[in-house]
Amino acid sequence: MVLTGSQSFRMPEKWLNVAAVFVVVSGTGASTHEMRACELCLWDVTAETRPMQATAVEKSLKGYDMASTGLQPSYPRHYACPPLTSLYASWIDVDGTRRKERHSGVDAGRLGDPILAPAPAKVRRVWVADWGEGHEGAVLLLHTREDLNLTDGPKFYYSEFDHLKYSDVSNLKEGQRIERGERIGHVFRPGGKTIYLPEVHFEVYEVDDDKVLAWRVNARGTEFFVNPTSRLIDPLYLLSLEVRPNAHLEASIQPFEAKRDYSGFKGFTYFLECRKPGDR
Repeated sequence: MVLTGSQSFRMPEKWLNVAAVFVVVSGTGASTHEMRACELCLWDVTAETRPMQATAVEKSLKGYDMASTGLQPSYPRHYACPPLTSLYASWIDVDGTRRKERHSGVDAGRLGDPILAPAPAKVRRVWVADWGEGHEGAVLLLHTREDLNLTDGPKFYYSEFDHLKYSDVSNLKEGQRIERGERIGHVFRPGGKTIYLPEVHFEVYEVDDDKVLAWRVNARGTEFFVNPTSRLIDPLYLLSLEVRPNAHLEASIQPFEAKRDYSGFKGFTYFLECRKPGDR
């Protein structure tokens, strides 16, 4: 939903290209399925080449600047979770129509579903946005590397929620600290219009420097942000850091559990409320 100075729309290496590099380095004649397994577990590489290859795998899983990652959600058996309805970098919308551009995030949820903070954060901004469907609420959260229990990589991450009802989120204040799993709003409709299916649009960015965040006004008279140090990534990447994707690129969705200790949990928990059978 924003334009950043680093979005050049170049396509990172595809999975098969990365796999081909792995096969050349390791000297194996693995099948495509075996190559993908090798990409994820790095079981057929030397100690000298492992860091380089691990970096290439992570880059492909992030999908910088709307490059397809191939990640697919895998929902927990013992929970009912509102599903993702449109994936990152996709061209086809949930109703089967073709988009004008690649999808910059994921869409999810059903009307009224609670939206949860995917990790500890500070509220960076709550504002009235308009992406072409009409005025609606939007929320930008700022997460530190430490909030996500990560020891390296970017210093900050943004998570952005769009298509909200502004009156539902206007109680959030800039600088307010919120915790993982805290309710921040509910699934609504783009522009609040019934001609659109209910959904929340969720975007994630890596950010090197939050201090250079700036706000602009678009042709519709509403704000959007610009940060030249931010890069758009697949939300499923941060949703798959605690339990890594398998060889089929399935990302295991981790629902937020109120009584769980998250002091060492890596990345994001699911941003919509999952329920166990019998829960009200």
